[in-house]
Parts: sequence; C-alpha cells; structure tokens
Amino acid sequence: MVLRLLRDALKIGLLAAVPLSAWTQSQAQAFPTRPITMVVGFAAGGGTDTAARLLAQDLAAELGQPVVIENRAGAGGMIGAAAVAKASADGYTLFFGSGSELTVLPALKKAVPYDTLKSFRPITQVGTVSFMLVAHPSVPASSVGELTALARAKPGQLSFASYGAGSTNHLIGELFAIKTQTKLLHVPYKGSAAAATDLVSGEVQIAFDTVSVMLPYVQAGRLKALGVLSAQRTTQAPNLPTMAEAGIPDLVVDGWLGVMAPAGTSDAIVQRLDKAIGNALAKPQVAEALAQRGVKVSGEGPGPFRAFIERDQDKWRSVVQHAHIQLE
Repeated sequence: MVLRLLRDALKIGLLAAVPLSAWTQSQAQAFPTRPITMVVGFAAGGGTDTAARLLAQDLAAELGQPVVIENRAGAGGMIGAAAVAKASADGYTLFFGSGSELTVLPALKKAVPYDTLKSFRPITQVGTVSFMLVAHPSVPASSVGELTALARAKPGQLSFASYGAGSTNHLIGELFAIKTQTKLLHVPYKGSAAAATDLVSGEVQIAFDTVSVMLPYVQAGRLKALGVLSAQRTTQAPNLPTMAEAGIPDLVVDGWLGVMAPAGTSDAIVQRLDKAIGNALAKPQVAEALAQRGVKVSGEGPGPFRAFIERDQDKWRSVVQHAHIQLE
C-alpha cells in the first residue's frame, strides 16, 4: 500500500512538472515582450556608453523591442553594476560592463557590493580594447627593449601616468614592472584627459592607454608609440610590435566590454540574448562602427566569456597582491 501511494505521488509530481516546464519554455520563447534596459556604469558620451548605444540600436531590431540605455555613473562603475546585480533576473535589466568595474575594482577594493561571477551571468563578450605603450619624445628609448633597459638603469625614476590610482592602466604599469623586473614611478591623475595633457607636455614620461586615445597624439608626432599589449598586432597601428614580439612573451592585456544579466536569469533567456547580440555584432556596420572606436568584436558566448572573466580576475588579483595595492 505504501509503495503504491509513493508511486502515485511520483506520477502526480511528474505530471505537474510537465506543464510548468512547458510554461517556462513558452515564456522564454516569447521573450522579450517589453523594452529592455541596459545599464552602463559610466556617464553618457564615454567609450563604454558609446559602444553600448551602438549595440543597442541593432540589438533592438533583433529582439523586436526597444533597448534603452540607462547611465548610472559613479564609484568607477560600481553603482551601475550593483544596481543590476539586485535587479529581477527576468532578462529585462542587463549590464553593459567593462573589465574596469567587473574584474579590476573587485581585485583592488575591500568592499565591493557584488561578486562578478556570483552576482551576474555572463551573456556575451562584445569585444576587446587594445592598449599601447607610449613615451614622450624626450625619453631616450625607441623600443620596448630600450625602455626596459632605461628603467633598469634608473629604478624608480621613470614615471608613468594613469587616470587614477587603481585604474586599469595603473595596474598595467605595475604588471609591466613585474614582468620586466623594473621599478616605475606611478603618477595618478583624475581622468585620462589630465594624464594625456601632462604626458604630452613631458611632465610624465610614459603611459599605458588605449590605442584609440593615444594614437592621435602619436600620429601628430607629440608622443612616440613603442608597442601594443594585445596578443596580436592591432589593425589601428599594424606596424607596432606586441609585447611578445618585443621580448616580453607573457605580457598580454586587453580591455573588454560585455553584456551581463543578474544571477538567476534562465538559460533560455541567456541563450536568446546571446544569439541576438551575436547577430547584431555580426553586422558589418556594427563591427566597423565599434572598430572605429577601438573595439575589436569578439562575440564570445556565455561559456567562453565566463572563462575569460575568471582568467582576468586571477591576473589582476595577482598584480594587486604583488604590488601591495589596496583601495578602501
């Protein structure tokens, strides 16, 4: 009698699960039925915001619903990220983020209001951004090798600019020093523009900044470029060697942009969004518009994107520990 009751209960449970599963699948297939909000953790007009708006237009066409960009700037991108981490996991609130607030800041700060891989589900890596090593023309080095030799000969005297303590290019400078066994003098500024101004004037000697920001100064002869930090040469400056070609084989750094959803978002919705984003990025006009802004389209889906974030986290945690950097 007991066994029969258990069998009957199991049958009822299985039957009840079928319509629930069918309902869930139906909901995912219908998604989206209303506008989607994509949060950016920086002010309108910046590089991350511009890339998000370029994607949003074609993503809306793919999904059949408007994709509205909402700027929630502050705390280096953390305010926007934290807001999405707390949002409903229904696919209607997404985060268009970067490595700055999702892997660099969590490695640096004691208290971050989210755990990147626990609070979010990676959907698609939109693209990567290449950095270049540049120097003021007065610096007596015309290659990465010569610059390294100079830094070794004058420990702590070669200064590098960053757009703030704990910024991505601050950590790139620290990573460069680790890999080359040199000691550099870090000079932080309040933003990229201020750092570039003093670099061009010769107040500081070198910097590690994005190709799109530094290339106009190089082309104008106001700075000299020594190399790029991406794994391959960049199409924006194809004559510049990578760090590996310059003799530092394990120094590879890419900035990145990607779309994340709150943790708990269903597989079906994540797959729907990844497919739509991939289709938008595959359009030549989208890829070209992003390329003009220094973003190389990657389009990696949830699995590869998550693995990339894990590697990025490990890299910056190692740099922070080695350089003894800690922000409150």
